Amino acid sequence: MLLQKQAGAAKLVFDRAWLLDPQAKWVNNIYKSIQQLPQGEPRQDIRDLLVVPKVTVTAAILSHNEAENIAKCIVALHGAVDEILLIDSSTDDTRNISLQFPKVRVVPIEWEDNFGAARNIGLQHVRTDWVIWIDADEILIPEDVHAIRDVASIYNQLDIIPVLIIWHLNRINGTIQHDFSQVRMFPAQRGLRYYGRIHEQIATEKGVYQLDKYRRAVKIRLDHTGYEPAILQNKGKLERNLRLLKLMIEEEPENPGHWLFYGRESLGLGLEEQAFTALTEAERLGLQTPLFGRMPEIYRLLIQIMMQRKNYAEAEAYCHKALAHSPDFPDAHYLLAQVRIRQADELLRLAEMSIKQSLSSLPNYRGSVSADYHIGEWKAATSLGELAMRSGKLARAKQIFSKLKEKPGATEILSAKLDAIESERQRLNQVDQHPK
Repeated sequence: MLLQKQAGAAKLVFDRAWLLDPQAKWVNNIYKSIQQLPQGEPRQDIRDLLVVPKVTVTAAILSHNEAENIAKCIVALHGAVDEILLIDSSTDDTRNISLQFPKVRVVPIEWEDNFGAARNIGLQHVRTDWVIWIDADEILIPEDVHAIRDVASIYNQLDIIPVLIIWHLNRINGTIQHDFSQVRMFPAQRGLRYYGRIHEQIATEKGVYQLDKYRRAVKIRLDHTGYEPAILQNKGKLERNLRLLKLMIEEEPENPGHWLFYGRESLGLGLEEQAFTALTEAERLGLQTPLFGRMPEIYRLLIQIMMQRKNYAEAEAYCHKALAHSPDFPDAHYLLAQVRIRQADELLRLAEMSIKQSLSSLPNYRGSVSADYHIGEWKAATSLGELAMRSGKLARAKQIFSKLKEKPGATEILSAKLDAIESERQRLNQVDQHPK
């Protein structure tokens, strides 16, 4: 259709493709092309092809004292779902604000330090075919209002139970971090329930680590502010999570996920040694649990700890472990590069120390093997100039080489280095004059 210059019909098809593959790499180029083409004639045959059966959906919100956020969250869901179910333990005005909206039904609960149990209470009250869980501090992106029902309809006929991962836009320190890790949407009447007091997981009665579900990410985007550091600190979320995770470990010590999350929250609170102990236990248990899917996260956190400790050899070893487990994990490749940069910096520092040691030991050396006196005349200084070049200090390197180039034996070598510096200087000037 793009080749036929029917951009309108093409966009309908690509919208559906993007809905089902939100991380697709073709998106930017395709939509840019669509904007440059005429809309073309309406294509009813394409619209008919994309029609899906009607499926009902509930948006379930687990809330506690969210009076500041709840109205914005509910308004964003208008038109997206058939009912909004508030599972509420608030002591503020959250409940009264919510009941002002016609689609909202409230299920009051007593909070018992168990997110999984609270969500399971909510599931008992869902009357629709599907449920999507939304946090009160999340807002559905307006362009995705119709996506919720479309997604439910598309996946509704699968024999294997579909559990769908939504697209989080987490606002943290003025940036947006894209997250595709949380299952939030699934059919409500097919025996799924939650397990865990915190960081709860959806599963059948067979347990969390089973191949009886079909996991896919979909383009349902939620704008989320709850991970802002100030909010985390004000609500004491990390301390609460750590307390609940400790209980989970006591209840189920062989679950690698509990140890992972305990290590992650510990690291967030600056408890590095506690985090390391928990993460190494998560690694041990995770390697024994074939369907445990978060090994790359364990290794990423262990690499982070080793980098903080400046233990680059161990950091590199964890990078290789991560890549052996998940060869296409981008973070492992990136972190390995960061480790090697730090190792290179350390080697350069050690090289400088050795060069200076060669100079300081030269006057006092009295051994039977003659020293190379060119070290003192120009070789050591030349090596310092080379270190300056590797550090990007071209002016300093040029200054050193210019002073030494007339020394016997050094002219040819240093002239070549000066030519290289001049070539690099000219290249950088061209880049400055012709910015992209």
